Order: sequence, then C-alpha cells, then structure tokens
Amino acid sequence: MNNYDYCAGWVLAQPGHKGMVLDYGCGAGETVALLREAGCDAYGCDVFFDGNNYSAKVPAALAGKVIRRMEGDSIPFGDEVFDIIVNNMVMEHVPDLDRVLDEIRRVLKPGGVVLSLFPDRALWIEGHCRIPFLHRFPRSSGPRVYYAAFLSWLGIGARGDERPLAWSRRICVWLDRWTYYRTRKEITRAYGSRFSEVWHIEEHWLRARKGARMPLAYRLPLSVQRYLVRRLGALAFVARKAAP
Repeated sequence: MNNYDYCAGWVLAQPGHKGMVLDYGCGAGETVALLREAGCDAYGCDVFFDGNNYSAKVPAALAGKVIRRMEGDSIPFGDEVFDIIVNNMVMEHVPDLDRVLDEIRRVLKPGGVVLSLFPDRALWIEGHCRIPFLHRFPRSSGPRVYYAAFLSWLGIGARGDERPLAWSRRICVWLDRWTYYRTRKEITRAYGSRFSEVWHIEEHWLRARKGARMPLAYRLPLSVQRYLVRRLGALAFVARKAAP
C-alpha cells in the first residue's frame, strides 16, 4: 500500500465520505481517481509548482473541472463545500502554512475533517534525497553540499547516475527553493489556532502501510510507534473544524 491508497482508504472509512472530498496538492490526481472509482464526489487542486510539476500526468478526464490549477494560495472552490480534505506530503512545500490553512478552513464545512500527512523538521532522513538530516542544515550552507556528496559517494541517498558533487549541489538548491521543514510546535500552533480538535494517527498509518511487513511493531508502546513513524516517515494527524 502507498500513501495514495492509504488516503483513499481513510476517506472511505469516514462518515463524511458520501459528501464532497478535496485532495489539496493532488499532484497527478492518483487519490482523486481512486476515490472517484469508489463512488466519491472527489476533487483535487494543485499549484503544480516547478519543483514537482505533475500537471502533464493528470488524466484528461479529470483535468480542468475535477482537478483544478490553483493561482497562488487560493483554493479554486467556494466557501464551506467540502466534508473531507486530505493533503499527502504537501505542507512541507508551502511557504506560508498559515495562509494555506486559512484557505483549507474556508472551503471546509463546519464539522468537516482534514487528514494531513507530511514530515516536520525532526525527521531523520530527508525524504526527497534520502540523505540523513540534510534538511536541518541552514539554507545556503556550504558544508552540507560536501556532506551530502560524501554520503552519496558511499552509496547513501537517491543520487542515481549523477556525479556525487553535482547531484549534491542540485539537490541542495532544490531543497532551499522548494521545502519548508517546520518544528512540530509551529505546526501544532498553526493547526490548533484554526481547528477545534487535532489528533494523531501515526499508529493507524503504520498498521495500514507496513502491517504485513512489520507485525512486531504493534507490540511496541503507542508512544514508541508514533515516535518512529514521525522520525522515519511523517506526521499523520486529523483536524476538525468546529461545528456551529
């Protein structure tokens, strides 16, 4: 199971799945397609930023009306229309989290829920390049380029066929331009100031994604399960908009 399958399955298990569903930052629309195949009234939106532009991969049947291009941070839908919103590995790419959450809250119905999957700064291995702790270096830091190049020369990371130093320089520029790793405290404040409830479900993600391969993980205390998922994968949590 991948994250697209997980998000779709989670939505289908919610009481609100018979209403309208939005995948914020939907990319090529994998989750939207899965939900619509299951009978959901699902939509998607994305800025299709230059760092990862999947607009060409959006199915023609979904492009335009079902999956819409965003202009800036504005979500191209009306107020309070969605019962459920998901975002899958998106929030670490938005420069202004407060603005994005204001928009999500605007289009979410009272009592509606938001599923968020994305890493915070405490992550051990940067997910885009697979180099440990590279995202914790200061932006434009020179030593990190040689650090990443050395590790990639040792076979660590997702370098492919590029030369280690050239790859390291490219990925560091990409991280500076397109990623914003925030502390959990900052994330908690941003969500907590806009939603009435926030609860974590990392153990649910672990069971759904890795259950067949890691059965012993569920014998660990809940706090340990959540800690490992957050350090090795991402935060997984749900926020609810207050009902009137």
